[in-house]
Amino acid sequence: MKVRTYGKVTEVAKIPDLRHLQFKSYSRFLQRDVPAAKRQNHGLESIVQEIFPIKSYDGSLSLVYLSYDLGRPRYTPDDCRKLRLTYGAPFKIMVRLEKEEPIEEEVYLGELPLMIGGGEFIINGAER
Repeated sequence: MKVRTYGKVTEVAKIPDLRHLQFKSYSRFLQRDVPAAKRQNHGLESIVQEIFPIKSYDGSLSLVYLSYDLGRPRYTPDDCRKLRLTYGAPFKIMVRLEKEEPIEEEVYLGELPLMIGGGEFIINGAER
């Protein structure tokens, strides 16, 4: 059987690796491998900076954002599938309370889901 082409375009555009694009985009969003001082003001860094500084009602105290840290995941992806857990990293921010004697402290905000190699997340043990 002979295949007939009725279109004028003979070349087909190459399909990009969509998994790689998604993984690369999420990596740019997290900026996980970039030192805190060199992070660009986009992605997660931009979102956190948007919230701070937080000032008290009378203006005498101010909570200033310094940096964030994504720790190492507690479980492996396989463990998360077996135990029906979310594969993620602890998300902590470093803040400074500005008053007479400033106080710097690390604050745990929760777990941030991490993308695995195929471009998916493991949420409650299921790949999504």
